[in-house]
Amino acid sequence: MNALPNPARRFVVLNDAPVGDGTEEDLLDVTSVAHNLSALILASRDTAPFTLAVDAAWGMGKSSLLHRLEATLSAEPGMSTVWFNAWTAGPASALEGLIKAVLLRFDRNIIRRVLRSMSRRAHLLGALRGLGLVLASFFGLGRVVDEIWQRMSLDAQARNQIKGVLRDAFGAWMAKSGTPDRRRLLVVFVDDLDRCGSERIVEVCEAIKLYLDVPGIVFVLACDQSALWRAVQKSAGFDDPAAAVEYLEKIVQITYRIAPPSVEQAIQLVDGYLHRSGTSGLFDESSKSLIIGRSRHNPRRIKRVINSFVLEYHLDPSWDEIGLAHLVNVILLQHFYPGFHSLLAHPGNDHLIGEFLDYQELRAIVKHGDQVDAERWAKLFESKGLRPPRTPDLAELESELPADYPVLAADRDFVALLRGMAQHSRVLVHRLRSRPVGLLRPPAVSPDEGDFGAPRIDGRPALRNLRVLWIDDHPSNNITLADHLQVNGVLLEQVTDRAGALASFRRFTPDVVLTDLGRGSDKNAGVTDLDHFRHGGADYRGPVLFYTGGPPGFATQKRIKQLGADGPVYSAGDVVAWLERVATAKKA
Repeated sequence: MNALPNPARRFVVLNDAPVGDGTEEDLLDVTSVAHNLSALILASRDTAPFTLAVDAAWGMGKSSLLHRLEATLSAEPGMSTVWFNAWTAGPASALEGLIKAVLLRFDRNIIRRVLRSMSRRAHLLGALRGLGLVLASFFGLGRVVDEIWQRMSLDAQARNQIKGVLRDAFGAWMAKSGTPDRRRLLVVFVDDLDRCGSERIVEVCEAIKLYLDVPGIVFVLACDQSALWRAVQKSAGFDDPAAAVEYLEKIVQITYRIAPPSVEQAIQLVDGYLHRSGTSGLFDESSKSLIIGRSRHNPRRIKRVINSFVLEYHLDPSWDEIGLAHLVNVILLQHFYPGFHSLLAHPGNDHLIGEFLDYQELRAIVKHGDQVDAERWAKLFESKGLRPPRTPDLAELESELPADYPVLAADRDFVALLRGMAQHSRVLVHRLRSRPVGLLRPPAVSPDEGDFGAPRIDGRPALRNLRVLWIDDHPSNNITLADHLQVNGVLLEQVTDRAGALASFRRFTPDVVLTDLGRGSDKNAGVTDLDHFRHGGADYRGPVLFYTGGPPGFATQKRIKQLGADGPVYSAGDVVAWLERVATAKKA
């Protein structure tokens, strides 16, 4: 298209810079939290070393809080800070990178003291190696630190000897310019640890525990702790997830959990982002409520929705002619209901929006026992090539519809969104099909993004036509993952309890079962139900995966294995990886 953006409209992309970089106002008031954590660290400087973890899921503002905390602490006398990004530290060992980052924070005199002490240990390191340290001192501080690391990495005996030297160096550094009532303190900020692979995570944990466990040091970790204990469990080979939790408890002494923004804060956040992007007034209250609820108040996800709107408008300014409110609806559908969005863009589904709304209304009428409009009833069945039943019964119709239609029909936000698109549905459907740009495809998200992240799915053929029964009493918690699975060809049916699952076994015939563990007050409802499915209730012998939020007890895990099930797993990425393995084995 040749249309150019309306010069009167100045829509701009929102960046992902953390608060504290000087590029973003504090919409979530992390400043007050940073001041409180700073006061805690300062009050506890005599008890250092210790580790403070800032715990939150992907995109919830961990880096922002760390940057603001660093700025607050740096203004205090006797305080020094080191910033180490575990994810972007380069290909070298994370252990090496973290230790070097700390050593480089010392002044030249302290490093020279380490150098002299290590040179005196020539009987351990060898005369030539000691000479190498002396020669390196003429080439700057960085070269000396590199040489010190090389000496540390020789063997276990060398590391133990040099660890003592480093403790002396830390002691000298702390005493310098310090006073008895206000001694120096080094705060090491470790960011993006939960983005790293399991081996790198464990390396950093070992550095904290083994090498830098000296008085006067405080570590502040930005991490999703559930990602950390999964990584530790995987790398260390713990059979019991509780062992991984215990391992981390030896490293992290205190945890501050960033709570999701309250409704009031989330409204303030969305309004602030809309104002900054120039899109204020385009998203009505219903749209903002949908963004807040479906993004689970996650700031980064909120930005992605707004940025998608800005990008699509700049790619195709002719949306001005159709109406920007319709572009808002398309973006919301693409982000939060990608399965239906994909169906809508598929040829042959010209009347999909109207048909769904008819189904939703008739479903509500049937469930309330009201009188059904015979003409609409017949039209809906006939559109699917079915003969309308004489009595109101949706079972046959729903067997011909996508498995998630009953869930979507009960979703007020989704129904309201489609109603807003219904009047211009033909124009919008034509636009979706004529502009297959990358923006309008569901976004790929890393499987390491934590509990709120969706897995990276690239249309892998292994998942196509895999029939998955998902049992969970809170299906609203699984919307993102469920939508992405369906976009990639999974035939998904979601139920909330045993009765729904038994009905599904009779008509859906799943290839695999994905189930939660606890429901309501029963922490082992999933195990009890599986026992019933295996032994008479459904005679189901296929693969089962437990997907839950935390590690169960040993007895529960043992029972899961006895029933021939897998898991538990705790991330969307693990679910996708398991489904792909099962699907590949099924097709072999």
